[in-house]
Amino acid sequence: MNKSGLLLRLAISISFAAVFVGFISSQVFFKLAYQKNLDETQASIEQLYEVVSPTANIAAYLGDQELAKEVINGLDNHQAILAAAFISEQFSIRSATYQSTQNKQTEFVVSSPFMPSEQLGTVIVQHNLAYIEKDSQIAARFLSNSLLVQAFVVTAIAIFIAFYFITKPILIIAKSLHSLNPGTARRLKKPTFHDKSELGNLVEDINLLLDKAEDQISQERLLRSEIEVLEKRFRLLFENSVAPIILMEPRGNILLTNDAFKTLLERIEQPIKKNYGAILSELFETPELLTRSVNSAFLNDEIAIGEHRLKFKEEDKTIWLQVVVSSIVTDDLKSYYQITLNDVSKKRDELDKLSRRADYDALTNMTNRHAAEKQIDQLVKSKSPFIFVLMDLNGFKQVNDIYGHDAGDEVLIFVANQLKQLTPKNGLACRWGGDEFVLILPGVDHHQFETLAEQITTRIVKPYTLVSRQANVQVGLCMGAALYPYDSNHKSELIHLADKAMYAIKPESKTPGGRSLAFAAPIDSLERKYE
Repeated sequence: MNKSGLLLRLAISISFAAVFVGFISSQVFFKLAYQKNLDETQASIEQLYEVVSPTANIAAYLGDQELAKEVINGLDNHQAILAAAFISEQFSIRSATYQSTQNKQTEFVVSSPFMPSEQLGTVIVQHNLAYIEKDSQIAARFLSNSLLVQAFVVTAIAIFIAFYFITKPILIIAKSLHSLNPGTARRLKKPTFHDKSELGNLVEDINLLLDKAEDQISQERLLRSEIEVLEKRFRLLFENSVAPIILMEPRGNILLTNDAFKTLLERIEQPIKKNYGAILSELFETPELLTRSVNSAFLNDEIAIGEHRLKFKEEDKTIWLQVVVSSIVTDDLKSYYQITLNDVSKKRDELDKLSRRADYDALTNMTNRHAAEKQIDQLVKSKSPFIFVLMDLNGFKQVNDIYGHDAGDEVLIFVANQLKQLTPKNGLACRWGGDEFVLILPGVDHHQFETLAEQITTRIVKPYTLVSRQANVQVGLCMGAALYPYDSNHKSELIHLADKAMYAIKPESKTPGGRSLAFAAPIDSLERKYE
């Protein structure tokens, strides 16, 4: 039997209750029986004395001690009387068992047989309390034993009824529940005789719970199957994505990555770690710019999108990534960052090429007029002094007419190479258009430029052998220079001044030994139509 079972607990509880009730009942019954025996003894003694009172009256009247002893002996023979005493004016007789300290005793007045109002003595009767107590205990013990037997019989019957009608049905229900799998159509049966009882109601409630559990489990299975399908699709998409995808905490701890991210790390020769700083900032050349742009987007509740360059050990290679960072907040208010990296290096290269095409001359590979004007705008904006030089070739048209445009292109390339070699590092040489070239020389003073102009003229005017024609040709050069901001602080006016100076010196540059360089005339002598 289960030591913690309900039936054992019920049996123990009823047994203790029976013993307790029997004990209390025996004590109460003993007191009641004891009091009853005292009362009955008192009545018996009074009846007995009524029988011997005439003899006692005569013995006291005559002073006959023998007759008084007979009265005493007659009283002693009663089992409820412990002792007796006859006390008169003439004598005093006591039983051998008489106790002077006896509490329970009865006194009777002995009077004259002829004059009942005349008192001649006293008869004292002491009660046999031991006999009375023993008799009361016997009666109480019998009653308590009867009650205990009755209590145990009732306990056995109650245990049997409890087992048959309560414990056994509960065990059957528990066994059925133990073998039952939630989510199936199997249900509990009501125990016999318990269709409308509390156990029957319990079985109905359990069956209702099983119905709900079956519905929930069915829904959960359906959802789980859908989730598994979605998870497979997600993993297929996630793992086979060409773009690296990273799930990380705001502090930089990486939680999940795909194979593309690992491939990227191998490509840039970076070790695989759990943390590359906030938003993978350790992998980029400008981490502050990356962090600032992401934080700015998040402050406006936007997805952060930007292009940033990775750190790469090979100097001749550059990897540009489009970084897409979105903030994810879960239901339990935890924040995560999802980062997607797209390689835009080819696009950046194409843009660089387009930019180069926009800023460089295709024939001479020199900076073109568009780039030169941007450089002038920057210098004007920063108010940095520079010399703007506009130059034109003399005799170039004749080369084109005689030898063709291929020969003219060859001469232009030759002139461009000379200018690129002689232009200072902080300067800029560009093809302005046709056979015109421009030099932009920041930080070069008037005298330094004159020396440079002589070197350029010497290099360009010397005879040049055409590779395609095996013929020598020679071109001349004229230059017009304007100084910023001394001649003008406006780009258009500065160009106009240099152009005007170049055309002013052009006739002289065509004569042997003539000058080829002219500086712009003072601004006051010109029309200010470009202001």
